[in-house]
Amino acid sequence: MQTNYKDVSEENYRSHYTKQDRAQVRRVVRIMLWAFLPLTLVDVLFHEPATPLAVLLLMRLSVFVYSVWLVRRYETEENVPKLDRYAMYWIVAVLLTQFISNACLPRDYLGHYMVDAWLVLMAFISLPLALNILRKPLFLFVAASCLLLLYKQSGTFSQAASVLLILPAVAITGHAIAVYVHRYRRKLLSAEQELERQENIDPVTGVANWKEFMRISDAELQRHLRLGKQLSMLVLDLDDFKLINDTHGPQVGDVILVEVSRRVKRAMRSYDCIARFSGEEFCVLLPEASAEDACKIADRTRATVIAMPISVSGKEMKVSATVRTATLREGDTALSLLRRAGEGSARRQQEMQQDVNLMPMPV
Repeated sequence: MQTNYKDVSEENYRSHYTKQDRAQVRRVVRIMLWAFLPLTLVDVLFHEPATPLAVLLLMRLSVFVYSVWLVRRYETEENVPKLDRYAMYWIVAVLLTQFISNACLPRDYLGHYMVDAWLVLMAFISLPLALNILRKPLFLFVAASCLLLLYKQSGTFSQAASVLLILPAVAITGHAIAVYVHRYRRKLLSAEQELERQENIDPVTGVANWKEFMRISDAELQRHLRLGKQLSMLVLDLDDFKLINDTHGPQVGDVILVEVSRRVKRAMRSYDCIARFSGEEFCVLLPEASAEDACKIADRTRATVIAMPISVSGKEMKVSATVRTATLREGDTALSLLRRAGEGSARRQQEMQQDVNLMPMPV
């Protein structure tokens, strides 16, 4: 069964493969550096020492120097769009030099078209640039080369016809392979991100799991300590949840957990992080929240959770919750802060009534 994952954006796609693509471009350019030697030899063998040969050798030398410079830029430059432009200029310079060389070669010599076919195929498959960047110069080069062939005087019609078929066929094949490779890499990245997302979320409620919560908490705690800002945590524990599970079954318990997580999200700020801590416990990271702020958020959260019964299979299930808070102290770690929040004092509503205006006591 085929699984469809969420499509990744172009920016996400390029940024994920940046390191791999940079190394790939350097390899391709180095290969072309070696290819310049036999191509230059062909120019020398088929041209008399004159101005056209001097111009060709100067162009070969210019492309060679630009290639060496490009390899070094790909080792130091971090701006990906700028690197794409540099690579685009490079392939255009290579194609233009090769076309001028072909035009200056004897009219009855067609061997250079095999080099052209290899160049087009290598550019499509090996250069990790966006196809909308590569497509235009490569197809223009193939079209111009086919028009140049009409000017050439080949020995037989079959030879000319073969070249006219080979060049477009190679370009189309290279483009098709490149499309497949880009699509495959996108699907692979999408699958990797989905698996990573599933590893970091609770499968029942869809909020972060314990592992992801601790990762985010550690990073936020270090940031808050560095900036000297306050940080709090909140722990919400559903009362008598085990009894609900035992009485009505785990399916009903899952529905309640999902609805409670939604209500907690509504009560939170947009940048707070909520996670499912254990079977019936939720923990919330409250960045830049003092003890007073944490108490207000905890009061609002508990009021939102118990405000209305939860409808499950036509039944109205009333829930109550215990909310605890803790605020960052000197020497705290993310784990110790969470432990204090879980073990701290709390206000617990014993009766399923409308009275929800109690403030949780901060630790």
